[in-house]
Amino acid sequence: MTKNIQTIFYAFLTLIFLINCEKKNEKIAVKNYENYLVNTTWLINNEKLVGYEIVEKQFILKKKNDTALIWNFSAIEFTDKEKFTSYNSWECGNDCFTSIDGTYKFVDKSEIEFQIESITRTGTCEAPIERFGKPKIFTMTIEKFGDSLVLNKN
Repeated sequence: MTKNIQTIFYAFLTLIFLINCEKKNEKIAVKNYENYLVNTTWLINNEKLVGYEIVEKQFILKKKNDTALIWNFSAIEFTDKEKFTSYNSWECGNDCFTSIDGTYKFVDKSEIEFQIESITRTGTCEAPIERFGKPKIFTMTIEKFGDSLVLNKN
């Protein structure tokens, strides 16, 4: 009788071990959301910078037309599938330029996570590059409206 109990106990332990091994071998599904921002540049209303304006809850973006000549603007450029730069450009007389560099990724089909890696100031407000050992991270929802985007802070 004791031998039967031992046999059942060892069979049970073996079964549990095999189930746990199978779970470890299962691959975690990674969701790849459509990234329609790659290699695009967007003008930002109100001349704000994404990642720099802490109190700003919403950014309205309009697709930049490369043929239009614009002197004063703020923009965000998604340079590839994971890097972005938010920057401003001013005409002569206001020669203080700020650039925010970092990475981004879609964490849902309508949600983007931004990681700010550095802030650069040049011109009359030149300062050493501010680099973050631990990137500043924030998430925004994104909505498309024709040739415009709206980013809302969560």
